[in-house]
Amino acid sequence: MPIKDAQTEKLIKETAMRLFFVEGKIHAKTQEIADAAGVNRGLLYYYFQNREQLFEEVFAEAMLVVENRIKELFITSNLGFREKLGEFIEFFIENNLKYPYLEIFLITEVNTGHRMPPRERLMVGMILENIERELRKEIEKGTVPEMSVRQFMTNLISLCAYPVLSKPLLKNLMQMDEKTYLAMLKERKQLILKVLFRD
Repeated sequence: MPIKDAQTEKLIKETAMRLFFVEGKIHAKTQEIADAAGVNRGLLYYYFQNREQLFEEVFAEAMLVVENRIKELFITSNLGFREKLGEFIEFFIENNLKYPYLEIFLITEVNTGHRMPPRERLMVGMILENIERELRKEIEKGTVPEMSVRQFMTNLISLCAYPVLSKPLLKNLMQMDEKTYLAMLKERKQLILKVLFRD
């Protein structure tokens, strides 16, 4: 049996990630993935038992990047609350532009009954506690209107996600080309902060 090559495995994963989360081909078959990677299907099965294993691995890797950045910002970072949110907004929009179908896939998974594993649930709980603590301070200072952390996070995520999820609709309705749309997205960081905070 030949030795597995890390570069070939990486190529297959990157190709699958591009097909699944960049091009939106969530149901791409193993042959389509192999063809796009320039390898034969047998080699794909040599590295991954089946399409589902490959999908799980690339999804887990994509989510790990998101999880690590959010942990870094809301658990270990010494930035002020507004600065943390600015960094989060920037990361959220950039990541969703890089992987435009990842968010849609997450929503679909939750709608079909997929539940967050206990470790992730614990991490989200810790992050929300930290955000709530910092949010309370901002409310007491009068820089944020009175609201629960759930309402605050719903506002934040909605303001970040909707323009990315609705890209085709927004571009069509507002008659924007790709360059104009991307310029509008780049303006969102400061605009969202102005909506969330009282200047």
